[in-house]
Amino acid sequence: MEGNIEMVQADVADKTANPAPLGFTGLGLSAVLLSLTYVGLFPLDSMVVSMAIFLGGFAQVFAGIMAWKKGDVFAGTAFNAFGLFWFSLAGLIILQSLGWAAAAEPMSMAAYLFIWGVYTFVMLIGTLKMCNGSRVIQFVFLTLFILFILLAIINATGMTGLLVIAGIDGLLLGFGSLYAALAMVLNEICEKPVAPGI
Repeated sequence: MEGNIEMVQADVADKTANPAPLGFTGLGLSAVLLSLTYVGLFPLDSMVVSMAIFLGGFAQVFAGIMAWKKGDVFAGTAFNAFGLFWFSLAGLIILQSLGWAAAAEPMSMAAYLFIWGVYTFVMLIGTLKMCNGSRVIQFVFLTLFILFILLAIINATGMTGLLVIAGIDGLLLGFGSLYAALAMVLNEICEKPVAPGI
């Protein structure tokens, strides 16, 4: 006996949380601590490398995967790419310290940082084109672009005097990222915009 098969379409509501606060927290905390090494507060040590791996890397990749699942191409791409950047930065430090690879030459580091700067610039343009473009997120991408370019120049030229300027820019980036993360959390908890710029 042949029967008619009725197709049923079910709409499933997305109840997952906004992953952006996690991603911006990972970026913010890692950037602040790394930037404090640039201004000379403490040396680059295992604390910074650990933060790079677990907050800069994993937190942003987790946020990126969550954003991708929500269909947010920009956040999915940005958080995954920059999370993997932190893994690669930690890898550059760890591989050399274990003796598994030679330390990166200044010009290769300059190229590495410059290409990340170019990528960040294109993503910055994307933040300007977003219909709900947040000034805070634009600020984060602008300061990140400047940081990559400054660090590329330092590595290419040996102008270590620029490290303090790079550190200050990195602190602005980090605190801007943390503001973005915490503003998103507070605005959602309070169910109204209490922190501007997001």
